[in-house]
Amino acid sequence: MKICFSKTNQRSGFLAGGRRVPRLLLASLLWVPFCLVDAAADDWLAWRGPHRDGVSHESLPAEKLVADGLQVRWRGEVGTGFSSFVVADGNALTIGNSESVDTLFCFDAESGELNWRYSYDAPLDDRDFEGGPTSTPTVHEGRVYVLARQGDLFCLDLATGKVVWQKQIVDATNIRIPGWGFGGSPQVFGDRLLLTVGEAGVAVDLADGKLVWQSGDKEAGYASPVIFDWQGKTLAMFPSGRSFSAVDVATGEAIWQQRWLTSFGCNAADPIVHDGHSFLCSGYNRGCALLRLTDDDPEIVWKHKLMQNQMNGCVRICDALYGVDGDLEAEPTLKCIDWASGEVHWADDSIRPGAITATREHLIVLTTEGQLLLGSASTTGFEPLTELKVLQGKCWTVPVLANGSIYCRSASGSVVCVGMK
Repeated sequence: MKICFSKTNQRSGFLAGGRRVPRLLLASLLWVPFCLVDAAADDWLAWRGPHRDGVSHESLPAEKLVADGLQVRWRGEVGTGFSSFVVADGNALTIGNSESVDTLFCFDAESGELNWRYSYDAPLDDRDFEGGPTSTPTVHEGRVYVLARQGDLFCLDLATGKVVWQKQIVDATNIRIPGWGFGGSPQVFGDRLLLTVGEAGVAVDLADGKLVWQSGDKEAGYASPVIFDWQGKTLAMFPSGRSFSAVDVATGEAIWQQRWLTSFGCNAADPIVHDGHSFLCSGYNRGCALLRLTDDDPEIVWKHKLMQNQMNGCVRICDALYGVDGDLEAEPTLKCIDWASGEVHWADDSIRPGAITATREHLIVLTTEGQLLLGSASTTGFEPLTELKVLQGKCWTVPVLANGSIYCRSASGSVVCVGMK
């Protein structure tokens, strides 16, 4: 989860005429397109999961969900913030803030017992929202990487919580902090840790945090780096407040830059790269576009304002994009649009979605008021197979499915692990 917010923003978004999407027959919802997966459980090591796309490769048993529903396995409190969960080697980790101190919590993923915690000074910084951490930890080969909003970067041992190394990234790079602090989550590639810092990213060495390369001193955006292969090179796409840049991970060279002006510099939703194309989306009346990657600058295939991700990005399942459209403080809409054309398949304004994740068959939706809904991913509409009230208060943080459990949190810091009965 990454936050950028303004009280002056007006609600935007397309509501399909303001009508609720008709309910579908249950039998039709149990049908899914031919994108089926194995049921193998999987850890969730970083923001947006193993494939960095918000889609789990686990399967949810639809018939059992309908028959038995969901139940809470454990609860906890971590302090204010919007950091999502990562799940690794039997541990579930997230970050919260209490009394101007951030704390990284490491719970037993099954029982909720606290294994360890690590704290560091960090202002709540609650301008225009609740405040607290907005990036999510990353786990790689037994280490945990955390980037705080003010630029403190930590590497900790997953088993013990002891600090391996730490660095102040602003001091190391002389790059300014964006308006709502650093919100992008660290991403690992090879022996490098990629950070949304500066105009087009920063890379440090995983082993010791030493700077490998950096970009210019312009305000970063709030999305996380997205890594992809293109024409024999590994690139990472980084947001700034005015653009998205594709950067050669090896050298830090910007290969191309797509101008993308958004109010308040709030490019917070992660791009999606697939099959030689990239989908960009932002809120605040910016809208979205599908770009075709070329030997030169990208070409726009289509663009419109009928999907606007203010905070969290869409997920792509088969040939459709599913996401939260509009201002989360107003009346957000759950919406499905076509990947190739941008056509709106449906829009449901009845459930006030706060954040979504998915499997390749189902959507997992957490509403802004803490209702958890699971339903089939379909281009004809969304019908919950099961739902459960799991949290109170504001819920904008993306839920996580890992090893058969769903982990959710609220802005105030209540956390919950949910499973099937």
